[in-house]
Amino acid sequence: MKSHIILLLYIVARNVSGQLNDHQDPILNDGYNLSKIHVKQDGRHQPEYYGYEPPCPDAEDIAPCVCTYDTVSNVMDLYCSSVENEEQLKQIFKADFPFKNFHQFNLFSNNNIKVLEAGVFNGISFEIIHIYATDLEVVELNALDSCYETATEIDLYYNKITSFPFDELSLFPKLRDFDISNNLLSVVPADAFHGLTALEDLDISYNNADIVGTFQDLPNLQRIYLDSNNITTTISAQFIKTDSSRLSFIGLGHNNIVSVEPGAFDIVDGLHINMYDNSLSTLDEATWRPHLEAGGTLSAVLNPLVCGCDIAWLFAEDQLLEQVYEYTTCNDGERLHDLDPSIFDNC
Repeated sequence: MKSHIILLLYIVARNVSGQLNDHQDPILNDGYNLSKIHVKQDGRHQPEYYGYEPPCPDAEDIAPCVCTYDTVSNVMDLYCSSVENEEQLKQIFKADFPFKNFHQFNLFSNNNIKVLEAGVFNGISFEIIHIYATDLEVVELNALDSCYETATEIDLYYNKITSFPFDELSLFPKLRDFDISNNLLSVVPADAFHGLTALEDLDISYNNADIVGTFQDLPNLQRIYLDSNNITTTISAQFIKTDSSRLSFIGLGHNNIVSVEPGAFDIVDGLHINMYDNSLSTLDEATWRPHLEAGGTLSAVLNPLVCGCDIAWLFAEDQLLEQVYEYTTCNDGERLHDLDPSIFDNC
């Protein structure tokens, strides 16, 4: 019996070896297509698609865009940084695409595309859309319509965008990361983000935009960046009330914020709020005590804090001052952490 098993194993091994040596190529299912593996004389393997077309479109049909296919991760990406104008980009997506579901769309350092037109992708979907360092000014309504159900990241930073269809954001149920920072927006309707239950990172910093409305119903939000916008005077109650227990950072630096009403922010253990370079003259106890008591931290560097009896509560027995960033200073330049607590004895 043992000898029969040995003989059988020998025959199987011999047959496999013969197939490879005779270049009878085994078939591999790579997820997109069936392909056959050529075994060259030097032993290297080279895939060649068998019975089906390769996943990428014909290179000539989509030039100057370039399609790449990663056989390990089984995803396709499209690079279109060299497109010459909007019409050429539209024509590229009229080519024959054997497979319509891509991983990434990439458009970098391009000075030719000013408008991302409605329906430009012509039914081709992407999970990640990267457009940055371009002269893009306008994203039209329905420009991203083929990606409603697939997009997890939309990154549009360092462009010249003045117009974006924010009302469409509710149509992206899988969106985790939205970055439209460093553009030229004049208004951002915060209410447009309501209900994006998958959203984790939101960056609309460096636009000098008016933020209209509130950021609410974002249960998975972790980080929100609103720095360098036109957020002036008072931040009202409920401004950032996402109901997310995962929120870890709120950036409001370099605005012109004079005061913050109680209840303006989520109360979350470990949440850091950065109020760098604003116009706060005090740290109101009703606003900031609940945040610090819950385990949050605060940076108020470069604010004209008066540092009178209004901040005495920070020096009470619970020592909440420890949760204020150490380089936060009074309007005379003295650090809060260097103040003598005894100066508040008569407050």
